[in-house]
Amino acid sequence: MFTFARRIAFGVCCVCAIFSSCTPPNNVATPTAEFSSMGTEVSVRNLTADSEDRFTLLSLENKTIVPNSDSATTKWDIGFRKTTIIVNGGKIRVGTGGIQRLQNQKFDALKEAPQNGYRGDDAEDNLALTAKSGESWYLYSGTSITPLKDVILVVRTGNGQNFAKIEIQSYYKDKVEPSITAPTRYYSFRYQVQTNGSRLFQ
Repeated sequence: MFTFARRIAFGVCCVCAIFSSCTPPNNVATPTAEFSSMGTEVSVRNLTADSEDRFTLLSLENKTIVPNSDSATTKWDIGFRKTTIIVNGGKIRVGTGGIQRLQNQKFDALKEAPQNGYRGDDAEDNLALTAKSGESWYLYSGTSITPLKDVILVVRTGNGQNFAKIEIQSYYKDKVEPSITAPTRYYSFRYQVQTNGSRLFQ
């Protein structure tokens, strides 16, 4: 039988085990990105998306990375992990956002976000934007990952009120040419977000 002291020690160990399983390991690096703006266009460089089990969440309107602890809020709009992109909308999200993929579309020529056609993430295996090569934002050649030409992602923000257009430019650190030795899982892209509820990009 456990003595009283042993029971206390056992209980403390159980509590510690529970909390340690929920707390990110100390060796998990905090996601980073470089933001710059020119007029209404925002450039994001080297957004890290190399975690094995959590997404790098981004607020398009605030131009900030949102802590993963706020994943169950409407503070974020879009998330990145490896080649997978999620959106804050759908059955498994708290937000009312959505996303759609436009093909044969130039970024600068897109002056208005579509009114309809947005999808949310309904399940972990039923995301609004598939992660498959050629059907998402990229093409995997077997040795490298390259953004598809003239593919624009249009996002309805997590609060369901505003719209953004995104063009992914690189998956390699410092936007170097794809190669076997180049560091991957570093997103660089440009976007424009309309914050007044309109679907017009000015």
